Amino acid sequence: MLERLFPDSAQLLKLVGEALLVLDKDGVILHAAPPADALFGTEPGALPGTAFGVPSVAGEYSELDLLTRGGDWKIVQMRAIAAKDGDSDVYVVTLRDVTAEKRLEEELESARKAATVADRAKSNFLANMTHEIRTPMIGVLGMTDLTLATELTPQQREYLEMARHSADSLLDILNDILDYAKIETGKLELAESEFNIRETVNEAIRVFAPLAEKKGLKLAWTVADAVPPICLGDPGRLRQILVNLVGNAVKFTDQGSVQVDVRPSDEAPADPDGRIPLLFSVSDTGIGIPKDKLGAIFDSFTQADGSTSRRYQGAGLGLAIFKHLVEMMDGEVGVSGGEGRGSVFFFTLPLKPAEHPEIEPVQAPVEKVAPPPLTILLAEDNPINQIFISELLTQQGHKVITAHTGRRAVDALKRHNVDVVLMDIQMPVMDGMEATRIIRSGDNGRFDPDIPIIALTAHALKGDRERFLQAGMNDYLAKPVDLDDLLAALAGATGKGVATQADVSAWAAAAVETPRHVLDYPWLLEKARGNTDFLARLFAAFVSDQPSSLLKMKEALDAGDLGRLGFLAHSLKGAAATMGAGELKEACLKLEKTAKAQSPNSALAFKNLQTAMDHTVAAMQSHLEEPAAT
Repeated sequence: MLERLFPDSAQLLKLVGEALLVLDKDGVILHAAPPADALFGTEPGALPGTAFGVPSVAGEYSELDLLTRGGDWKIVQMRAIAAKDGDSDVYVVTLRDVTAEKRLEEELESARKAATVADRAKSNFLANMTHEIRTPMIGVLGMTDLTLATELTPQQREYLEMARHSADSLLDILNDILDYAKIETGKLELAESEFNIRETVNEAIRVFAPLAEKKGLKLAWTVADAVPPICLGDPGRLRQILVNLVGNAVKFTDQGSVQVDVRPSDEAPADPDGRIPLLFSVSDTGIGIPKDKLGAIFDSFTQADGSTSRRYQGAGLGLAIFKHLVEMMDGEVGVSGGEGRGSVFFFTLPLKPAEHPEIEPVQAPVEKVAPPPLTILLAEDNPINQIFISELLTQQGHKVITAHTGRRAVDALKRHNVDVVLMDIQMPVMDGMEATRIIRSGDNGRFDPDIPIIALTAHALKGDRERFLQAGMNDYLAKPVDLDDLLAALAGATGKGVATQADVSAWAAAAVETPRHVLDYPWLLEKARGNTDFLARLFAAFVSDQPSSLLKMKEALDAGDLGRLGFLAHSLKGAAATMGAGELKEACLKLEKTAKAQSPNSALAFKNLQTAMDHTVAAMQSHLEEPAAT
C-alpha cells in the first residue's frame, strides 16, 4: 500500500527515520512500516487491523504518551497527512520517539533548578556570614574610636591608628561581599532622586585627594557643558561606582595622573524615555592590565594579578559589583589598556535630565538639636556594640538600660519607665521583630504599647524598611551607628528636640556650640591646637572683611558681570572652606557654577549666599562674645 501512495517510500523511510502508519478514516491501521513495530513493541504484521486509538488531524503536530504492548510508556511526536488510496480517504501518520530527549530536558531542568537553589543558598550564606562578621567588626571600630578620643602616648596612638586602618580595610571587603550577595539574590534596590552630577563626581574624587597628593599624582576631573546639571537616578550607587574606579586607579598608579571625564555618549542609541546616555571614563597612568586578563577582569573574585605574592591586595569583587550596578541601571561597561600603559575604565549610563532644575532657596535654620535627657532601653546582644552605643548616649546625658535579647527587653519595660527603645533586629531567644510585636500588642498592660521603637540593623536589604514599619517600629538605623543620625532619630521618634526658627535664634545666641554645617568649631579648634585666641583673631578678621566682599559681588551682579561674580564666589569659597563654614562654602560653589554658566538663577544663588553668610557671621560672633579663657 505504501508503494501505491508513495512510489519512493523506501527512500522516504530511510530519510526520516520515523515510524509510518496508514489509517483509514475510522482510525484503523491499514499498514505499518517496520519501524512502527519496534516503537509499539509488537511482532511484525501485528498492527494492521487494530485501532490506532488517537484522533488524527491532518497537518498538525502533537505530542502524546504512548503505551506500548510491553506496558512501557513512551513520549512520541505525531503528524498526520491526508492522502488518497484510490477512492478511499486515508491518513499517513509519522511517529517519532522523543522519550530520551524529553528525559534529558527534564534532567537538565532539574539540574538548572538545583544549581539556582545552590547559588541562592551560597549568596544567602555570604550575606549572613558577612553580617555576622560585620557586627563584631563594627564593635572593634567603635571601641577603637572611643579609645582614640582618650589620652594616649604617641606609640599607643600609632598602634591604634594602624588597627583602625586594618579594620577599615576588612570592613570594605565585607561590604563588597555583602553588596555582591545582595545583587546575586536580587535584594539590591536602586533609588531614584534628583542629584547634581558635578557635585556627585566631586564628592567621589575628593576622598582620594590626600592619598593622590601623598603619592605625587595629579587627580583631576571634567564634566562637559552638554551634561545636564541635575539628573534623575541613584546618586549613592553612582558615587559607589566612581569611588571604586578612582580608588583602584589611585592604588595602581605610582606616578603620573588619574583623570575622570563625563560627557554625552556619541555611540549610544537614542533612548525612547528621554534619557541621555552619558559616558563616564576613569583613566590612569598606572601599571595597566595584561591584554589576556582584560576579558576576565569583571569576573567575581578575579584580579589581574592572582599570585600569592601580588603587590596589591583585595577580594577581587569591586569590578564585578561595578559591572552589576551599571547593568542594573541599563548601562554598559568596558576597559582598555595594556600592561605598563595604564588603564581606562568606562561605562555608559542613561540618565534623565530633571524637568526644572532650579537652585532651592536656603531655608531658615530649623535645626534638629540633641533631645533632652532620655531614659533609653538598648536591646543589643553584642557586648561591644552595647558598650559603644551606651557610651555615645551617656556622653550626651542620657540614661541607658541594656538588654541582650528581645525577651529581656520586654521584661525590662515592665520594670522601668522608658522613653524610647533601640531594638537590634537579630538577637538570640527572641529577635527584635517578635519583641516589637509583643510590645505593640498591648496585652501586658504594664507599659505603653505605643512607646517609640527604633530598629538597629547591620545591613538594610530591599523590603526591610517595609517589614520594620509593618512590625510596628517607628524608624531604623544602619550600623555602624553615627551619633548625629542617632540623635536625630531619637528626636524624631520621641517628638523632642526639634527647634523652631525662634528657638534656634535664641539658642544660637546663648549656646557655645554652633551647628557644624554652619561653623565646624570643634574641627577648627583641633586645627588650631586649642588656641582660642588665634581663632578669635581669625573670626574677627573674617567678619570685618565680609561687608566689602558682599558689596563687590552685588556690584558685579548689578552690572551683569557674571564672570567676575563667579571669580569672587570662587575666592570666598576657599576662605569658607578654611574657616570650616560648610553652609557658606556650598552656597559659594552654587553661585560660582550658576555665574559661570551665565544662568539667570545667579541672583537667587547670591541671595542664598547672603543668607549663609549671615548664619556664618552670627556663629562666629557668638564665639567672639564668649568670655576669654582664664
